[in-house]
Amino acid sequence: MTFRAIACFVIVSIAAAAASSQSPTLDEIVARSLAAKGGEEKLRAVNSVKMTGRMKGPAGSVPTTSWAKRPNKMRRENISDGQRFVLGFDGMTVWQINPLISPVPREITGPQAEKTRRDAGDFDTPLLDYKARGTRVELVGTEAVQGIMMHRLRLTWKNGTIQEVYLNADTYLESHTVMQVEQGNRKAIVTLEFSNYQQVDGITVPFHVRQLHNGQLIVEVIYDSYEFNAPMTDSLFSMPK
Repeated sequence: MTFRAIACFVIVSIAAAAASSQSPTLDEIVARSLAAKGGEEKLRAVNSVKMTGRMKGPAGSVPTTSWAKRPNKMRRENISDGQRFVLGFDGMTVWQINPLISPVPREITGPQAEKTRRDAGDFDTPLLDYKARGTRVELVGTEAVQGIMMHRLRLTWKNGTIQEVYLNADTYLESHTVMQVEQGNRKAIVTLEFSNYQQVDGITVPFHVRQLHNGQLIVEVIYDSYEFNAPMTDSLFSMPK
């Protein structure tokens, strides 16, 4: 082999190795993302989580506490002007306490109930065991978003819902997710932005979450604490009689 052929071979080999390192496969991206969050074993070991913080919206800032329990139970409480607003789901019934309407708990239906069911069903990060849950994941590509390289994944859930997940190409943590939802006869683009990631008990979680509808900020939550596997009875999620 001539010197020129050897040199060309080395250059091509280096270029191929560099391209390979810069362009991970879908399986590698998923594995790195789960590892960045603490690893599959730790994530599967979480059976409940309690989150406390403050929710900021057009009406101001209010304390908020959320509970979630595997597989799909959830409860959220907000305190505003000394009044307690509750939204809960016990796996069957979506209910709320809204003191502006009535102090009596009542079952709710419609779009808000469907959204609550969907949110409660997302106990795990969407990439964990996604194949077993019937979710299809595609790697759309790697692109710059506001100057930051992102791996763009398209998730098609079992019910046909499509969500796009943008992972920071350096940290492999979610930067934001995008989903189109129907609100009555209208469609809206709902974006969730995640930042200020910190480790709690070996699991990496965002302490700042923003929700935008069609690019307009609707609400943001700044968390003070996460408690994993905190004791929770099922009655916490049931509608009071």
